[in-house]
Amino acid sequence: MSYRHLFKALQWGLILFCLGFAIVGGVVAERLLELLHCQPHANPALRNCAWLSNALGMRLTPFLTAGGVTDYPFVLLHNFWALIALWVLALVGLRRAARNAATAPVAVPSRSQAAAPGVAGAGLARWAARTLFWALLLGLIGFCIALGMPILGTQVAREVLGALGCSPGTFDPFSSPCMSAPGFWTHRLALYVIPLAGPLMAPVWLVMAFWDVLITWMLLTAAAYFVQRRLALRIA
Repeated sequence: MSYRHLFKALQWGLILFCLGFAIVGGVVAERLLELLHCQPHANPALRNCAWLSNALGMRLTPFLTAGGVTDYPFVLLHNFWALIALWVLALVGLRRAARNAATAPVAVPSRSQAAAPGVAGAGLARWAARTLFWALLLGLIGFCIALGMPILGTQVAREVLGALGCSPGTFDPFSSPCMSAPGFWTHRLALYVIPLAGPLMAPVWLVMAFWDVLITWMLLTAAAYFVQRRLALRIA
């Protein structure tokens, strides 16, 4: 599939996704909840869904109580803003990739290059490495923006904790029993819900809580970059 066809598929997918939830969001949410075959709930003791199904169900449930077409667009933006943002970033990346492919000079392969085994495989590997590099880079940027910006970081942290079934209080968030539960997210996001300091010091909390994740992510991004550069030199 070419960049153009993939771009068109993602473009129409985003349009249909937004139109569907903005016009008949209640009906779409009801059908999707029926397909999940579970009862989502913020309290882990009252839900019978897996983590991913519960997170999706919690995003779909507000459509059932919305006030119709006038409320559906706002519910859509409130519950799926991160997905829409990633979708738009993917469209922008594909658009740039399509333009670069269209403006790139077409090289006429020599006989040795045409006969050399593995050139097609190397080209495919380079494309995969380049796609992985951009996915890792854009994901790292999005992660840092989501959890590193003041105020926005706390909002995202509360959304993640809510998806995990934890609802920390506003004035005394650590009074909630779930804040002391073991796991990957809880103790890392606890800093974001500290009153007053939590929303304002999001960049500091990002480094303190996720330094190991950031280092690993940057190393993987650098590795993908060097792999695709090495494959590009090999093909040239």
